[in-house]
Amino acid sequence: MKQKNKNLIAAAAGAFDRKYLSRVALYAFGIFLAGALVFYVGYHVIDRFSPGLELVDAVPTTVTKTIRADAYIMRDEEPLYAAGIQSGSIAPSVRDGERVSIYSGIVDVYAEASPDIEIRMEEIDEQIAILKKNQAQDRSVQSTSGLDAQIYDELFRIRSHCTDGNYAEALSLRTPLLVEIKKRAILTGEVTDYNAQIRLLEEERASLRAQLGTKLDSVYSSSAGWYFSEYDGYGSVFSSDKIDSMTFDDFTLMAQADPEFGSGLCIGTMVHDYRWYIACRMPKADAAGMTDMYSCSVLFGYSGESLTMKLYRIIQETPGDESVVILQCEKMPENFDYTRMQPVEISTVEYTGYKVPIGALRVVDGFEGVYILDEVTVQFRRIHVIYRGDDYVICTGNPNPEAETEEPEETEVPETEENGEPADEEKKKYLWIRQNDIIIVSGTELESGKVISQ
Repeated sequence: MKQKNKNLIAAAAGAFDRKYLSRVALYAFGIFLAGALVFYVGYHVIDRFSPGLELVDAVPTTVTKTIRADAYIMRDEEPLYAAGIQSGSIAPSVRDGERVSIYSGIVDVYAEASPDIEIRMEEIDEQIAILKKNQAQDRSVQSTSGLDAQIYDELFRIRSHCTDGNYAEALSLRTPLLVEIKKRAILTGEVTDYNAQIRLLEEERASLRAQLGTKLDSVYSSSAGWYFSEYDGYGSVFSSDKIDSMTFDDFTLMAQADPEFGSGLCIGTMVHDYRWYIACRMPKADAAGMTDMYSCSVLFGYSGESLTMKLYRIIQETPGDESVVILQCEKMPENFDYTRMQPVEISTVEYTGYKVPIGALRVVDGFEGVYILDEVTVQFRRIHVIYRGDDYVICTGNPNPEAETEEPEETEVPETEENGEPADEEKKKYLWIRQNDIIIVSGTELESGKVISQ
């Protein structure tokens, strides 16, 4: 009897557990199903009413139009030759680009021709000049962190030039890098001063000069000017004396000309005027934007230096769509690369207005403009485009604010004339864009008056 009761109790307990677990499982499944349903409905409700807008503020921005061109350097220069000498090595007595006075000694000519020795002597002269210049600086205000940054920058530039295959530019940075390293050594106490370094370089230079053999000649300047050890043979072709009378066809022939050299060993060139020019061929449309320009900034690709230059002359192709723009510089910068033809970037006109992505532009009833978010309402605003870039425009509001009349608070669709253009008296019914308007860059089904639910 007792055993029978135990079996009945066990069976009841098992049935209770199964029923309880079934209810719990059913309850849990119901919660999961309800949660999934709420998520599904909520997702679609949010997707239906979420604005999904990309917005940008209308704030004043200034951009500069840049023209890329190939520049031909034009100077008043005179090539220098060692009379009666056809070969040998030159050892300049002055630094490259240094101003010299009349009758100053500028070059010694030696019997042995050794380009490698000449190049090394030029590097030594440059290092000595930089060391002497830095020797006069106050080292108390220098820090190793600043020098480390400069050293890292030089190494990065060398690596970039090597990656791009510009090995000549990479080699030209070797001397500044070595000087920065020596400056750091002096600052940290590894080297006491520059004098020892300068003395070693001078001794090396004397040793190299002795290897050049007999001195054949010493050349002196016949007039004052700036001496440059390299001459490309185009001094007379691109003489600045031709600028005032030069035609577009003349420039075309100059760009196609071959270099011209005189007799004897060329030892460099003497530039007689601090004013020099660049001639840049470009489309007439680009040149037209420079007509009223007094000066501009020109970035020279080989030097990485920006110079302020004045507009001197614009030569038009007739007939044709090209122009030659002549810019003048009244400065002879040190350590500048005067390669005859090189790429430049000319910064011309500055435009100030609201920078708007191209994707935000709309045309409504013949008006170009943008949609803005006015609190929770979409509204159309007219714009006046003053510059178009590749993926943006610079625009302003009403270009004639003095003629602006009181505008309505809400946008009205204007009537149109027979030609489809908005009637003049109705144009004012679309408001102009204003500062701090919230521009809608992208969105779906945009139209004036649409309410965006939050």
